[in-house]
Amino acid sequence: MNLTGLIVEYNPFHNGHLYHLHKSKQITNATHTIAIMSGNFLQRGEPALFDKYTRAKMAVENGVDLVVELPTLFACQSAEIFAQGAVTLLNSLNCVNSICFGSEEGDTDILYTLAKILVEEPEEFKLYLKNFLDDGMLFPVARGQALYSYIENNNLINNISSDRLFDILNSSNNILGLEYLKSLIKLKSPIKPYTITRIQSQYNSDTIDGSICSATAIRKLLKESSDISQIQSVVPKPTFDNLVDKLNNKFRPVFEDLFFDNLSSIVIRDKNNLKKYFEVNEGIENKIYQNIFTSSSTDELQFSIKSKRYTLTKIKRTLNNILLGITKDDINLVKDISYMPYIRVLAFNDKGREILKNIKNNSDINIINKFSNISHSNTNDIFNTLIDYDIKSTNIYNLIYYKNNKNLVKGPMDFYTSPVYIK
Repeated sequence: MNLTGLIVEYNPFHNGHLYHLHKSKQITNATHTIAIMSGNFLQRGEPALFDKYTRAKMAVENGVDLVVELPTLFACQSAEIFAQGAVTLLNSLNCVNSICFGSEEGDTDILYTLAKILVEEPEEFKLYLKNFLDDGMLFPVARGQALYSYIENNNLINNISSDRLFDILNSSNNILGLEYLKSLIKLKSPIKPYTITRIQSQYNSDTIDGSICSATAIRKLLKESSDISQIQSVVPKPTFDNLVDKLNNKFRPVFEDLFFDNLSSIVIRDKNNLKKYFEVNEGIENKIYQNIFTSSSTDELQFSIKSKRYTLTKIKRTLNNILLGITKDDINLVKDISYMPYIRVLAFNDKGREILKNIKNNSDINIINKFSNISHSNTNDIFNTLIDYDIKSTNIYNLIYYKNNKNLVKGPMDFYTSPVYIK
C-alpha cells in the first residue's frame, strides 16, 4: 500500500479539488488516499456549508478512499495550529507514505528550505531578524527580510528575488504549506511532502468562470441564489447530486450570520469572562461587547471591529472561538501534542477499509466508528477534551442545520450517525 494524505475542508468538493486529488495520486504513485477533513467549523472561523458526513460522502464518491475528521480544536484555528493537528494525525497513523498539498509556489524544495530555517532558527537568521525588528519593522516584514538575507548569504535558493520570497510568505496556500512542512520537521516525520501548483482560480476569487473556480465563489452563489444550476459546471456530478438532494430535503447551506443570535447571547452572558476564550486578547473583548448591541449580523459585527490591529481573519476566528466555547487553557493543552489519541471515521470505500486495517496493524490509535462506543472511563485529558469539543461543535452546528428537520434529530447526532460506506 502506498498511502498519500490530503488535508482538506471540501466546502464543498469542486473540480479544483478533483484535479488536486488526481494529480496527488499521480505524482506520489499512491494506491490509496486518506483525507483529513475539518468537521462542521472551518479554518477561517466559519461554519461549513453542509455537515461533515455529507461533505465526506461527496469526497469518497469523487475518489477519496477514507475521510477522517480533524478535531475541532485544531480545525478552526490559525494555520500553525491547524497544520500541527492535521500533520500530527497523519503521522500518528504510522502508515502514511506522503502528503500532497496545493500551493501558489509549486516547488516543494523551496518551501521545505524556508520551513527548515523557520523551525531551526539558525543564529545568523535570528541576528538578522533582531536587527530588522530593532529598525522598527513589523514582525512579518522583518521575518521576510531576515529570511531573504540568510538565504542570499548562504546561497540556499538559486536566483530567488525578495519580491518572489515575499509573495511566497504572503500567499494563503503557501502559508499553510509552510506550516505542514514545519510540523513534519518538528515531528521528525518520515512522511514525504509534495505540492501541486494551484490552477486557474485564485483562492478568494468570487466569480464562477470555466470549469474550475474557488470554493469562495460557490459559497457566494449558494448564499445569494436558490438556483444552484449555475455551479453545475464547476463541481463534479456527485457533489452536485448531493447538494440537490440536501436542498430537496429542506437542508439549507449554513452561514455564520445564522449563529448571530447565539453568539450575541454568549457575549452578553460572558461579558466579564470573555478573556478566557482563545484569541481574545489586546482588548478585543471590549470592542466585541460594545458593538454586539448595535450590530444586526455577524458580518456587521466583524466589520465594526476590524482595524489595523484586528484583521478580519483574526476577528472571525475569535468570534468562532467564543461561539464554540474554545478556551485558551484547552488550546494550550492540545496545541503541541506529538501524537493524536484518536481518529473519527466519516466516510470510506473498500480501499478505505484496507487503510483502516493497515492503521490497526501499524498504530495503537483509537479508531472511532461510532461515538456510542467511546469509553466513558477514559482518563486521558487530551482525548476527552478533543472529543468533548467535537461533540459540542456538532450540537451547536445542528441547531441551525436541522432547523427544518427537527423530526430527524434524536439527540447529540454524533452518537446517532454512522460513517458513510460507499460501495
